[in-house]
Amino acid sequence: MVPRVFSCVRMPLTRFLLASAAAIALASSGAGVVLVSATITQPQANRPPTCVSSGGVSGLTAAQAQNARVIAATASQRAGHQGAFIALMVALAESDLRVLTNPNDPAGDIYANQGTGYDHDSLGLFQQRPGWGSAARRMDPAESTNLFVDALLRQGGWGTMPPWTAAQLVQRSAFTGRPTAANGGSTVMGGNYQRQAPRAAALLAAIEADSSALDCGGAPADALSPGGAGTHGLPNGYTLPEQTSPAGRIAVSFALAQLGKPYLWGGNGPDRFDCSGLTQQAWSRAGVTIGRVVSQQLRNGHVTSVAQLAPGDLVMIPGADGTIAAPGHVGMFIGRGLVVHAPRTGDVIRVVAFSSFVSKGLSGLRHIG
Repeated sequence: MVPRVFSCVRMPLTRFLLASAAAIALASSGAGVVLVSATITQPQANRPPTCVSSGGVSGLTAAQAQNARVIAATASQRAGHQGAFIALMVALAESDLRVLTNPNDPAGDIYANQGTGYDHDSLGLFQQRPGWGSAARRMDPAESTNLFVDALLRQGGWGTMPPWTAAQLVQRSAFTGRPTAANGGSTVMGGNYQRQAPRAAALLAAIEADSSALDCGGAPADALSPGGAGTHGLPNGYTLPEQTSPAGRIAVSFALAQLGKPYLWGGNGPDRFDCSGLTQQAWSRAGVTIGRVVSQQLRNGHVTSVAQLAPGDLVMIPGADGTIAAPGHVGMFIGRGLVVHAPRTGDVIRVVAFSSFVSKGLSGLRHIG
């Protein structure tokens, strides 16, 4: 068995896709050595930090294994388990989890790769053509996954359709569902991706099992006081304040119904949640759509104050790995000086005192609904 080592790799919102040393290629010419500078990708707005496990995965090379882990972590944080499954399925079909360069797009040659592809001018894990973005973005495992997820999330109802159909809508491969010579007579829309479904499912199960040990995006363990003596910190006899809005009542009730469920980085439920997954799912039950990650939720609804906090409002704090300006943790105010949240790896959803929740700093308060 290959030993697994876990590392939390935060990929900040403002990031360079390559270190400056790797962004320069040396090319020989008759006139001597020429410096060829790589294009540096502009920072991408609302890109959440990604927590990636590391280590071997059965049946994969070391490079394939780490690519699979980056894909799963990046996609699951924004699109949940189903999104990660679809992304892995596509990358398996398109590149066998390898970052591929292409002689038809020499711009990709200066970036690290694990082989050469020849499909038009496609690059990277998802074989994305220039219309997807720069070579730097397409050759970077995390950013190319984000590009794929961007396109997936634009497909209305993608989460309820067969995953290979959703994949086909994004990729637009030859597997359209109409038999042709190019698709080997397949009648399945996205049949090339469907063939990879068993392998993608097995990989994702292994990676998710490893990821359950990661400690990312949580609240500081030493800054939380139970909200009360009841189960999971909920005071005995707690009731929602009478002035709670109908939507807020639904959101808070859902969040409290999850008390005791374990934290999982990237978890969207129904059995495990991370902090922003809990708040997003709670508000979705009330018919209100908010962002998936803290950086997006910080822009949802509108600013409120401590004096005007209403049940269901979001409370953002730096958390264990964020800052005042870029919070890494969120909870939901439930009235009576209390916050419900999914704290951190190894802990469960519980209620804490608002005063302790913000004791290490307050990044933002957002009124939703």
